[in-house]
Amino acid sequence: MSRLFNIDNPFMQFLSRMFDLIVLNVVFILSCIPIITIGASLSALYSVTLKMVRGTDSYVIKGYFKAFAANFKQGTLMWLLFSALFFFLRFDYTIAASQNSGMFQTVRILLLMVILVLAAAFFYVFPIASHFVCTTKQLIRNSFLMSIGHLPYTAVLFVYCGVVIFLASRSTSLFGGVMGVSMICGFSVTAYFFSIIFSKIFKKYEPEESDEENNILE
Repeated sequence: MSRLFNIDNPFMQFLSRMFDLIVLNVVFILSCIPIITIGASLSALYSVTLKMVRGTDSYVIKGYFKAFAANFKQGTLMWLLFSALFFFLRFDYTIAASQNSGMFQTVRILLLMVILVLAAAFFYVFPIASHFVCTTKQLIRNSFLMSIGHLPYTAVLFVYCGVVIFLASRSTSLFGGVMGVSMICGFSVTAYFFSIIFSKIFKKYEPEESDEENNILE
């Protein structure tokens, strides 16, 4: 019986990790409430989950708010920029979709392609901001380059989100289930899963001998 509750037991480690993810999820949701802070919150979320994946995490709440403060300016700027771009592209797409001519059909396809490329970069921008030291220009450029340069991984991110959206749209009960899981641990578990992928990608861009918190991305 004592072996079951041993801290080195895989089951106890799993419970400990899930507890950390639940706490992280709650802190993330609360810090997103002002809306404008969502970018900084996403950066802080990925900062913690990337460290969890690499086994360098310590205190979840302390680490989260430290990363939140460090990435507030850049994370907020990225959130506002991408939100504005998505809004205007969605607005243009709605206008094009209301037209029936062949020319507007081509415009709709082009707009959809641009939205997908932007969404791919959006997946990467906050993990990169949380893990690397780079200028805003470098951050935007590398978000697009990594999302295109690692298409198989990017496709996995799209499929994951697609499955979640599909399940949530199937019925009211499934929508409620998805929302319930999201409120408990959905955001942090998703970030943890994504961080497994990002950790593999980021290793290709890190100096061999460097403190991971001070990685400089060219």
